[in-house]
Amino acid sequence: MINRKLKYNLNTKKELKFDQHKKFKILVLSDIQESLNYNIKTLDDINKLIYKIKPDFIMLNGDIFDGSIIKDKEELKKYLDIFTEPMEKRKIPWAHVFGNHEHDLKIDDDIKQEIYESYDYCLSKHTDSTVKGTTNFVLPIKDSKGKKIIFNLFALDCNNRIDDSFPNMREKTNLPNVSSLSAEWDFIHFSQIKWYYETSENLEKYNNKKVPAILFTHISLWETDNIKKNPKETNLIGESGERLRIGALNSGLFTSILERGDVKAIISSHSHEDTFSGTFCNIKFQMTGSAGYSAYGKEELKGGVLIELAENNLSDIKTKMIYYKDL
Repeated sequence: MINRKLKYNLNTKKELKFDQHKKFKILVLSDIQESLNYNIKTLDDINKLIYKIKPDFIMLNGDIFDGSIIKDKEELKKYLDIFTEPMEKRKIPWAHVFGNHEHDLKIDDDIKQEIYESYDYCLSKHTDSTVKGTTNFVLPIKDSKGKKIIFNLFALDCNNRIDDSFPNMREKTNLPNVSSLSAEWDFIHFSQIKWYYETSENLEKYNNKKVPAILFTHISLWETDNIKKNPKETNLIGESGERLRIGALNSGLFTSILERGDVKAIISSHSHEDTFSGTFCNIKFQMTGSAGYSAYGKEELKGGVLIELAENNLSDIKTKMIYYKDL
């Protein structure tokens, strides 16, 4: 018998599966960070990017709107009507994970999530109050015949600022020499790691084998800094001119990922001028840059990330930054 939690994890509003050529393409857009007074170039270039790539799925990897400007649920709904239209009108399944700016909007996270999940092609899910954050979920992808699950997409909510979870912790962690810009931001908590680990185990039991996966989260893990500091050894590709804005404390998520052995790539965002990829401990790290012109960052680095999966070689996850300037 399938228990309630497993059933929830297995089900998606729209089925994801590899196409007839045994391929699956994901477009990742992050840090759009617009408001109702948005830059029309952002929306135009997102549409051009989708038209060029023709993805099977789109992941919005946090900071989709500027929560310091959008003030209430009515404004959020109007904004999402605009910025989800590129997916909705093309009937492309999509999902989102909260970034820090989603949390900046001072309404209940459950209300924000309800608005997101109301869209026909939004596949996002959420955990309950026993797990830190909101947008923690997994989306299974089936083979080209639609018979069995052969890949998983995990998402974890990065939360917001460290003082939100641990009062006055920023003052304690703000030392003269820290790894990147790590004093301010929160991280993925133990309840989330536990949820990922147990969900991964349950999916393995259900499938009778371990299923490879990608993990999406907005704020990058501490181990991402190893790519920047060791570009030759980790085969760094892309731009890495900005100091990473990572969580104030190392959550230990990466160790859990290594122990489980299912996640093959980690996709992160948050620092807008980092668009690099690299490999550490046989796991690919990919930074997404920013997809919005109103957000800070060099205009020539604006764009999104294309992820290509092949059914006959699921361990080889190809990622590539696609810049708007090259469209």
